[in-house]
Amino acid sequence: MKVKYMLMVFGEESEVRAHGSAWAERVTSFMVQLDDELAQSGELVYSEVLEDGHDAFLVDRHGGIHDGSLAGATPLLRFIVVRVTDESRALEIAARMAEAVGSAVEVREVRELHPDAIRP
Repeated sequence: MKVKYMLMVFGEESEVRAHGSAWAERVTSFMVQLDDELAQSGELVYSEVLEDGHDAFLVDRHGGIHDGSLAGATPLLRFIVVRVTDESRALEIAARMAEAVGSAVEVREVRELHPDAIRP
């Protein structure tokens, strides 16, 4: 049975800009290659690059809209969802990402709900 994991890269846009264009091109090239590799292997479920978290909105339980992000001080920049054979494969992919971006990558298992679990 395969398991889904979300791999998340956090960072500040200012940090990304501080690395320079050569670094950004190298990381972008790596991520495109990784997406292609994971798509070819059938492991890629979904991958996105997000806009700066400082432009995010929070909608509270009363419908109020506020500027900001729940991510806190370090916004989520990119995420990839993979379906892999086990946790070690997800950690292997995350390690490659962390090396490419030069920072930690958060890995979380995606909870799969059985259809019967959501019935009243």
